Amino acid sequence: MNFTRLFKKFKTERDRQIFDLISDTFGVSPKELSLYITALRHKSAAKNIYNGNAASNERLEFLGDAVLDAAVADYLFDKYPDAEEGEMTKIKSRIVSRDNLNLMARKMGVPDLLETDAQAARAKDSIAGNALEALFGAMYCDLGYPKTRIATMRALNRYTDLETLEYEEADFKSRLYEEAHRRKVDLRFDTTPHSTSGGDKYFVSTVFFDDQMAGKGKGSSKKRAEQSAAEAALDNLNVK
Repeated sequence: MNFTRLFKKFKTERDRQIFDLISDTFGVSPKELSLYITALRHKSAAKNIYNGNAASNERLEFLGDAVLDAAVADYLFDKYPDAEEGEMTKIKSRIVSRDNLNLMARKMGVPDLLETDAQAARAKDSIAGNALEALFGAMYCDLGYPKTRIATMRALNRYTDLETLEYEEADFKSRLYEEAHRRKVDLRFDTTPHSTSGGDKYFVSTVFFDDQMAGKGKGSSKKRAEQSAAEAALDNLNVK
């Protein structure tokens, strides 16, 4: 039971709902509720409802975007000690993508609490992810980074399928095989293991169309190296 909620006085019912959203979704109790109220105020409301006399969530959204990036980067850095920068960057981009953030926000009920003017109200579902980032920014200002990082990962684990997002990989090899078939050429991968000076193992893969090198890539496994080489080949061949 959240005793802070029991004894806290709220100015409006919406204030209580915002407090409940943060408490129930992220597992933390807001200290400065005004930060979260601002995080849920779209620029259209700040301009047209408050005549520019109230702050919008844009600054908090800017900050929250960086906080979310840092939290997910921390998580991936710890979870995948052997992964290369490029691999972690691709995974992070899927987790923090606009589509995923909008989906998370809808599941949390953020659009119901997002303050907009009448015209922008129709777009609440598509701008909810921005407000979610603003909430991360508000939490950072209110509680600091360590608590925000934990709360952020709590929400990601609860409202997204992190395993799927982490291992969801575009199948560049299949697309390249289709292109080779279309062009009536032979496709071949030459993949070899290597080691760094520190003894870490990685793979380098070169893909050939007939005898012509089409692309080259590397990765922490043979599969990832070949996917990387296939992606490079598709880029080199201007295959979209």
